[in-house]
Amino acid sequence: MRGFIVGIIVTLVVVFGGAYVYTTTGHFDTRAVGPTPGTFERRTANRSVDEWVDDHAPKQDNPFPPNPENITQGFNTYDKNCAWCHGSLKQPVSPMRRNFYPSVPQLMTRTPDDPDGNLFYVVKYGIRFSGMPGWDGVLSDDDIWKTVLFIKNSDKMKNTGQEQNPQNLQHMDNSKKPEAQEKQ
Repeated sequence: MRGFIVGIIVTLVVVFGGAYVYTTTGHFDTRAVGPTPGTFERRTANRSVDEWVDDHAPKQDNPFPPNPENITQGFNTYDKNCAWCHGSLKQPVSPMRRNFYPSVPQLMTRTPDDPDGNLFYVVKYGIRFSGMPGWDGVLSDDDIWKTVLFIKNSDKMKNTGQEQNPQNLQHMDNSKKPEAQEKQ
Protein backbone atom coordinates (compact mmCIF):
# COMPACT_ATOMS: atom_id res chain seq x y z
CA MET A 1 0.00 0.00 0.00
CA ARG A 2 2.89 2.34 0.84
CA GLY A 3 4.36 1.89 -2.66
CA PHE A 4 1.01 2.71 -4.23
CA ILE A 5 0.75 6.02 -2.32
CA VAL A 6 4.35 6.92 -3.15
CA GLY A 7 3.60 6.14 -6.80
CA ILE A 8 0.61 8.48 -6.80
CA ILE A 9 2.64 11.26 -5.14
CA VAL A 10 5.52 10.85 -7.61
CA THR A 11 3.07 10.86 -10.55
CA LEU A 12 1.40 14.06 -9.33
CA VAL A 13 4.76 15.76 -8.76
CA VAL A 14 5.93 14.80 -12.26
CA VAL A 15 2.67 15.92 -13.93
CA PHE A 16 2.38 19.25 -12.09
CA GLY A 17 6.13 19.84 -12.17
CA GLY A 18 6.20 19.17 -15.90
CA ALA A 19 3.27 21.52 -16.47
CA TYR A 20 4.99 24.21 -14.41
CA VAL A 21 8.27 23.85 -16.31
CA TYR A 22 6.43 23.83 -19.65
CA THR A 23 4.51 27.02 -18.90
CA THR A 24 7.35 28.97 -17.29
CA THR A 25 10.16 28.23 -19.74
CA GLY A 26 8.71 29.79 -22.89
CA HIS A 27 7.02 26.73 -24.36
CA PHE A 28 3.46 27.93 -23.76
CA ASP A 29 2.14 30.09 -26.63
CA THR A 30 1.15 33.43 -25.10
CA ARG A 31 0.38 35.34 -28.30
CA ALA A 32 -2.92 37.21 -28.42
CA VAL A 33 -2.84 37.16 -32.23
CA GLY A 34 -2.40 33.74 -33.73
CA PRO A 35 -4.09 30.43 -33.13
CA THR A 36 -7.68 30.55 -31.96
CA PRO A 37 -8.77 28.74 -28.82
CA GLY A 38 -9.86 25.16 -29.23
CA THR A 39 -13.40 24.00 -28.56
CA PHE A 40 -12.54 22.64 -25.12
CA GLU A 41 -10.75 25.82 -24.04
CA ARG A 42 -13.51 28.09 -25.39
CA ARG A 43 -16.34 26.09 -23.79
CA THR A 44 -14.54 25.75 -20.47
CA ALA A 45 -13.67 29.46 -20.28
CA ASN A 46 -17.16 30.58 -21.34
CA ARG A 47 -18.83 28.26 -18.86
CA SER A 48 -16.56 29.45 -16.06
CA VAL A 49 -17.33 33.10 -16.82
CA ASP A 50 -21.06 32.43 -17.19
CA GLU A 51 -21.28 30.56 -13.88
CA TRP A 52 -19.28 33.19 -11.99
CA VAL A 53 -21.27 36.10 -13.41
CA ASP A 54 -24.60 34.33 -12.84
CA ASP A 55 -23.66 33.81 -9.17
CA HIS A 56 -22.30 37.32 -8.53
CA ALA A 57 -24.16 39.75 -10.81
CA PRO A 58 -26.92 41.90 -9.36
CA LYS A 59 -30.33 40.29 -9.77
CA GLN A 60 -32.13 43.40 -10.91
CA ASP A 61 -33.50 45.03 -14.00
CA ASN A 62 -31.90 48.11 -15.45
CA PRO A 63 -32.98 51.05 -13.28
CA PHE A 64 -33.14 53.36 -16.30
CA PRO A 65 -36.10 53.32 -18.70
CA PRO A 66 -35.30 52.82 -22.40
CA ASN A 67 -36.03 56.37 -23.50
CA PRO A 68 -34.03 58.31 -26.13
CA GLU A 69 -32.20 60.42 -23.55
CA ASN A 70 -30.87 57.44 -21.56
CA ILE A 71 -30.03 55.45 -24.69
CA THR A 72 -28.18 58.43 -26.19
CA GLN A 73 -26.16 58.85 -22.99
CA GLY A 74 -25.35 55.11 -23.08
CA PHE A 75 -24.44 55.39 -26.76
CA ASN A 76 -22.02 58.25 -26.01
CA THR A 77 -20.31 56.25 -23.26
CA TYR A 78 -20.20 53.10 -25.42
CA ASP A 79 -18.89 54.96 -28.46
CA LYS A 80 -16.14 56.61 -26.41
CA ASN A 81 -15.01 53.57 -24.38
CA CYS A 82 -16.23 50.33 -25.96
CA ALA A 83 -16.66 50.67 -29.71
CA TRP A 84 -12.99 50.30 -30.65
CA CYS A 85 -13.01 46.70 -29.41
CA HIS A 86 -16.70 45.70 -29.57
CA GLY A 87 -17.79 47.45 -32.79
CA SER A 88 -19.92 50.52 -33.35
CA LEU A 89 -23.15 51.29 -35.17
CA LYS A 90 -21.13 52.66 -38.10
CA GLN A 91 -18.58 49.81 -38.08
CA PRO A 92 -20.28 46.80 -36.44
CA VAL A 93 -17.18 44.58 -36.70
CA SER A 94 -14.16 46.11 -35.00
CA PRO A 95 -10.76 45.82 -36.66
CA MET A 96 -9.46 44.80 -33.21
CA ARG A 97 -11.79 41.80 -32.98
CA ARG A 98 -9.23 39.12 -33.68
CA ASN A 99 -6.33 40.90 -31.99
CA PHE A 100 -7.48 39.68 -28.59
CA TYR A 101 -7.36 36.15 -27.27
CA PRO A 102 -10.10 35.15 -27.02
CA SER A 103 -11.72 37.24 -29.76
CA VAL A 104 -13.80 40.16 -28.54
CA PRO A 105 -17.60 39.78 -28.82
CA GLN A 106 -18.97 42.11 -31.46
CA LEU A 107 -21.94 43.61 -29.64
CA MET A 108 -23.32 45.51 -32.63
CA THR A 109 -23.60 42.39 -34.79
CA ARG A 110 -25.28 40.25 -32.12
CA THR A 111 -27.13 41.81 -29.22
CA PRO A 112 -26.41 39.82 -26.05
CA ASP A 113 -29.39 38.05 -24.50
CA ASP A 114 -27.82 38.04 -21.03
CA PRO A 115 -29.76 39.73 -18.24
CA ASP A 116 -28.96 43.42 -17.78
CA GLY A 117 -27.42 42.72 -14.36
CA ASN A 118 -24.93 40.29 -15.91
CA LEU A 119 -23.79 42.82 -18.52
CA PHE A 120 -23.51 45.47 -15.80
CA TYR A 121 -21.32 43.15 -13.72
CA VAL A 122 -19.00 42.30 -16.64
CA VAL A 123 -18.58 45.96 -17.61
CA LYS A 124 -18.01 47.04 -14.01
CA TYR A 125 -15.55 44.31 -12.99
CA GLY A 126 -14.14 43.04 -16.31
CA ILE A 127 -13.07 39.49 -17.16
CA ARG A 128 -9.68 38.28 -16.00
CA PHE A 129 -7.23 36.99 -18.66
CA SER A 130 -9.41 38.23 -21.52
CA GLY A 131 -8.45 41.84 -22.16
CA MET A 132 -11.85 43.07 -20.90
CA PRO A 133 -11.04 45.74 -18.32
CA GLY A 134 -13.19 46.55 -15.34
CA TRP A 135 -14.62 50.06 -15.52
CA ASP A 136 -15.27 50.38 -11.77
CA GLY A 137 -13.91 53.74 -10.64
CA VAL A 138 -13.69 55.00 -14.23
CA LEU A 139 -17.38 55.01 -15.11
CA SER A 140 -20.18 55.62 -12.66
CA ASP A 141 -22.77 52.91 -12.06
CA ASP A 142 -25.31 55.14 -13.84
CA ASP A 143 -23.03 55.36 -16.90
CA ILE A 144 -22.61 51.58 -16.91
CA TRP A 145 -26.37 50.95 -16.64
CA LYS A 146 -27.05 53.39 -19.49
CA THR A 147 -24.36 51.72 -21.60
CA VAL A 148 -26.05 48.36 -20.96
CA LEU A 149 -29.35 50.00 -21.96
CA PHE A 150 -27.80 51.15 -25.24
CA ILE A 151 -26.30 47.70 -25.94
CA LYS A 152 -29.59 45.92 -25.27
CA ASN A 153 -31.49 48.37 -27.52
CA SER A 154 -28.87 48.72 -30.25
CA ASP A 155 -30.65 46.17 -32.44
CA LYS A 156 -33.49 48.69 -32.85
CA MET A 157 -31.01 51.09 -34.47
CA LYS A 158 -29.89 48.61 -37.09
CA ASN A 159 -31.52 48.02 -40.46
CA THR A 160 -34.11 50.73 -39.92
CA GLY A 161 -33.24 52.80 -42.94
CA GLN A 162 -32.61 55.72 -40.59
CA GLU A 163 -29.27 57.29 -39.98
CA GLN A 164 -27.68 55.15 -37.27
CA ASN A 165 -28.09 57.45 -34.33
CA PRO A 166 -29.77 56.83 -30.98
CA GLN A 167 -31.53 60.19 -31.25
CA ASN A 168 -33.71 58.63 -33.96
CA LEU A 169 -35.36 56.51 -31.30
CA GLN A 170 -38.20 58.87 -30.44
CA HIS A 171 -40.63 56.00 -31.06
CA MET A 172 -39.13 54.15 -28.07
CA ASP A 173 -40.00 56.80 -25.49
CA ASN A 174 -43.02 55.21 -23.81
CA SER A 175 -43.08 57.89 -21.13
CA LYS A 176 -44.54 60.49 -23.53
CA LYS A 177 -48.26 60.48 -24.02
CA PRO A 178 -49.67 60.95 -27.55
CA GLU A 179 -51.09 64.39 -26.72
CA ALA A 180 -47.67 65.52 -25.39
CA GLN A 181 -46.04 64.38 -28.64
CA GLU A 182 -48.56 66.34 -30.73
CA LYS A 183 -47.69 69.58 -28.90
CA GLN A 184 -43.99 69.18 -29.68
